[in-house]
Amino acid sequence: MTIEWNEKFSVSNTAIDAEHKSLFDALNSFYQGVQSGASNESLAALLTKLADYAATHFRSEEIFMKKIGFPELDRHKQEHQAFAEKIGGFLESYNSGKAPASFEVTHFIMDWIVNHIKREDMKYAKFSQGR
Repeated sequence: MTIEWNEKFSVSNTAIDAEHKSLFDALNSFYQGVQSGASNESLAALLTKLADYAATHFRSEEIFMKKIGFPELDRHKQEHQAFAEKIGGFLESYNSGKAPASFEVTHFIMDWIVNHIKREDMKYAKFSQGR
């Protein structure tokens, strides 16, 4: 259940596309840990890496949206914040020994990232191309 980046995920911005590719790599690393039966500590470390990278990516994406004057920036930032809070909750569970079902976590993250890029990120991509 790994996810491969391809052109349908491109937002026509080389830097952001590269970040999305790295986000996919971090998610795939987490999933590989789940598949191999990694410990909660290992999964928490992989999830932390994914969360940290997502936060870095969100910041650069928000800077880009602000630079181009994207009118839905505030709503987009709220989506990023909601994702970060959900991942934070997963991390708390792993760190407290009450790990959620790892496949459910993986599915949530994968679905969120794919849908967010295809639905929300494509809006600023289209906006930036129309300028």
